[in-house]
Amino acid sequence: MNAVPARRTAHRWLLLVPFVWQVALIPLVNDVPLRPFSLPFPMFWQMLGILVTTGVIGLVMSIDRRQDAAEAAAARAAGGPAAGADRGAHPAGRH
Repeated sequence: MNAVPARRTAHRWLLLVPFVWQVALIPLVNDVPLRPFSLPFPMFWQMLGILVTTGVIGLVMSIDRRQDAAEAAAARAAGGPAAGADRGAHPAGRH
């Protein structure tokens, strides 16, 4: 029986950053008098939050894909089925 190493998922804690950005930090930025691009600062903060969220999700997805590729390579090297082979026939390997 092949020993499969546990999948590392600690990077998924990064997905809390957008939540903290959008919800927990709003009381701190609500009274900031700056008006970048003639927008109220809380509105500008929310727009920046969209960019931060996009970056964090992209980073987590990138890390997941690298881990999938490493697991598939390890499975091929061990002579077993490629990682994700049980996910179905979807071309991207995901449903």
